[in-house]
Amino acid sequence: MYPITDQHIDFVLCDLDANGIKTPDLRQNLLDHICILAEKNLEDGDDFYAYYRSVIPTFYREELAEIEAETVFLLSHRRPLLLLSRGWFLCGLFILLIGPFVGYDLLWLLNNGRLPWEVWCGTLVFMQFPLLIWLVITLTPERFDPLLPKGSKVLLGWRPFISIL
Repeated sequence: MYPITDQHIDFVLCDLDANGIKTPDLRQNLLDHICILAEKNLEDGDDFYAYYRSVIPTFYREELAEIEAETVFLLSHRRPLLLLSRGWFLCGLFILLIGPFVGYDLLWLLNNGRLPWEVWCGTLVFMQFPLLIWLVITLTPERFDPLLPKGSKVLLGWRPFISIL
């Protein structure tokens, strides 16, 4: 077990502060995680600072300050009903927009044993607009500033009803 000194702790806290982690509780939690990882993975005589530089990128995607932004976002929305990834939100939106049309056709098919051409064509016609909305939300390229960027989270709650992180 690697001994963590006060110098190591001061270094980590200063580096976290310099990289945009301003919330004291978040800074302490990150310090705790980093120290636990260092104590677990380092042996006596290993270089703490080199290990710190190698382990800190595992906590974020692009920069360390995004953890602070996510924390502030989640603290400002205290009681979320549901926090979804982009993929799960798009799947739920597909079911919400397209599901009634498919469900109607399936019920018609189960009740009558066949699906008349008129019902099938009506479904295809009225399903186009919701499907186009879903396709635009899903397939907008990053360069056009999409409504839901890749890697985003969607928070469903009361106020506001939908927030994108």
